[in-house]
Amino acid sequence: MSFKPPYWYHDNIKFSENDLKILKSEIDDLREKKFAKDKMHISTFFLEKYERPENKYLQLYKGIVEDITKNVGIYYKVTYDVSFWTQLYDEGMFHNPHHHAMINSHWDSTISWVHFLDVPEQKCFRFTDTKGNILIPNEQNNGDIICFPSWVWHEVIPNESKKRRLVTSGNIQVTHYDD
Repeated sequence: MSFKPPYWYHDNIKFSENDLKILKSEIDDLREKKFAKDKMHISTFFLEKYERPENKYLQLYKGIVEDITKNVGIYYKVTYDVSFWTQLYDEGMFHNPHHHAMINSHWDSTISWVHFLDVPEQKCFRFTDTKGNILIPNEQNNGDIICFPSWVWHEVIPNESKKRRLVTSGNIQVTHYDD
């Protein structure tokens, strides 16, 4: 049996070069104030929502999440919340294996997604399991958005490129089901 975690391609939505440059610059400004300099990625996840530079894309991501919930057939039967954050990876940076099913006692997400904003040719994102099996999705080009159940383990291997890797990740938490 081969390892085939469930995931699907959603869309390709590219940001302008100027938007990408500004977003990276804003995260760099925050890095100097908020983040330790180590080999882990730089993430806006732990920042207060008002501090996050990606908030200017709130309406865009609300629309993307609405499309995702419509495409999986739950939009008209549920209410949901969405959370998203941005991650920047310099050369050598990575993110250990993890899942989003229960981040903390306040968040139990159903669907997770990644928007590959500006990425090197190296496919750094991969699905994994507790036995070390991996699956590397092909859909990791600039603008690609992939979705997966939040319980699926995934990781980001070290960025071997001089090109910085910029992604936005998010969760959809179903808060109510209609009968």
